[in-house]
Amino acid sequence: MSALPSGSAAAARLAPAKPKTNGFLHIVRHGAGPQSIYIVKYHRLDRAAAEAKPVLAEGSQALIELLERIGVDFRLAEVRGALEDILRLGSANIPDLWLSDEEMIEKGLVEG
Repeated sequence: MSALPSGSAAAARLAPAKPKTNGFLHIVRHGAGPQSIYIVKYHRLDRAAAEAKPVLAEGSQALIELLERIGVDFRLAEVRGALEDILRLGSANIPDLWLSDEEMIEKGLVEG
């Protein structure tokens, strides 16, 4: 018996990783209470933000679901602090979010 992986598994491991770029999410709250809407926009640090596409979340539950889908780690103190700032101040940034071009398109954060 051979312990070598099959051809497709080996190819998947050897394929170059998609380069990820650093950026941050800027979130702005409009309104108060259950009728609040949130505008989420991803800003890349390596390019102009002209291609960024704002994403709308209607209500706090929709915002949480959107952030989960994007891959935001709620265990990080800066993320929890940003969520508190959104509630208190109306806007905040979630820093240090690394995404590849494909992930940004897939999550609807940039124009395809």
